[in-house]
Amino acid sequence: MRILLISLLATSSLFAYTPTPLTEGAKAPEFKLPGVDGRNYSLKDFSGGKALAVIFTTNHCPDAIASHGRMVALVDHFEGESVKFVAINSNSPEGLHPPELGWTVYDDSFEDMRLIAKDSKFNLPYLYDGKTQEVAKAFGAVATPHVFIFDGGLKLRYNGRMDNGKRRLGPVEKNEAREAIEAILAGQKVDPVKTRPVGCSTKWMEKSAMVAGQDRKWKAQPVTVEIADAATLGRLAANKGRNGMRLLNLWSTSCGPCVAEFPELAKIYRQYSWQEFEFIPISLDPATDIDKVTKFLKQNECGLSPRTKPLLDEEKRTTNNYLFDGDTEDLAKAIDPEWNGALPYTILVGKEGKILFRHSGVIVPMELKKKIVEQVWAKSAE
Repeated sequence: MRILLISLLATSSLFAYTPTPLTEGAKAPEFKLPGVDGRNYSLKDFSGGKALAVIFTTNHCPDAIASHGRMVALVDHFEGESVKFVAINSNSPEGLHPPELGWTVYDDSFEDMRLIAKDSKFNLPYLYDGKTQEVAKAFGAVATPHVFIFDGGLKLRYNGRMDNGKRRLGPVEKNEAREAIEAILAGQKVDPVKTRPVGCSTKWMEKSAMVAGQDRKWKAQPVTVEIADAATLGRLAANKGRNGMRLLNLWSTSCGPCVAEFPELAKIYRQYSWQEFEFIPISLDPATDIDKVTKFLKQNECGLSPRTKPLLDEEKRTTNNYLFDGDTEDLAKAIDPEWNGALPYTILVGKEGKILFRHSGVIVPMELKKKIVEQVWAKSAE
């Protein structure tokens, strides 16, 4: 019986919590949450108006990111009106798989909430519920973004999407949230009262076991290294016929700065591994040190993502980890003539080998990630 119980608990932990959204006429749930401005907020801080919009959003979800500008515009639209607004992030970092951060430079932590609120010029309080997720469960927040609009008596009049923008950054044709607020202010019936909040699912902490399982699979990915000449590596840098990105890093196990920055590069690869993005480390160690290089790459979990493997299959390659054997002058001509010979050296190439980012020395992760994300969004708009 005890074994059966443990098995059932383990199985149930693989499934996320299923929320039940509030229904029309329901009272707004009480809450007390910290905001990115250093204040603690409760429901009473948003009462006293003719309408209240509670917007569940987040830092990482592409649907939420695309809606942030429209959320700010929604608040601006009702400036001077008796309407209260609040945004809440209820995602738990424990329920978030690293590659799900592939559309952003941020994670879902409270610290990064401060950064995105500043960068995106949020004009409404942004609160954190990710520690317990009690507020999201009380409201029944399904996805990000998910909007709940209440009247002056704090009774629910609308819940669902903000608009029909999905992942578009531009204007929208329908804005149900704005229309619902306008109807409330005019004393009219809200119609529709419910739509589907299409977006990334809320990252419930109940998913932690699933995330841990994915983490184990990532760490178990085999690591291989091949010896390559300048011509081979030059073809990779040329990126012919590809629309995606390749991050090439020249490094050595005997280079202190290389060893220091490498874990961050490996994390960046994992974060953007669901995009058309490859990480190609190129070791300049002696060819006789291939075992040493392989051991280092294994320690840094630099295996091949299953989503990257099809890209290699197209070129009949088996690895993205290389050890260069040849004349470094030939390598510079093949990779980037601007390389001055110092290690580490990092370049990000895009379509047809266009160099999007180059850096000599230890990278600043945020600078590199911003350039990667810029390309991710540009590609999605094509």
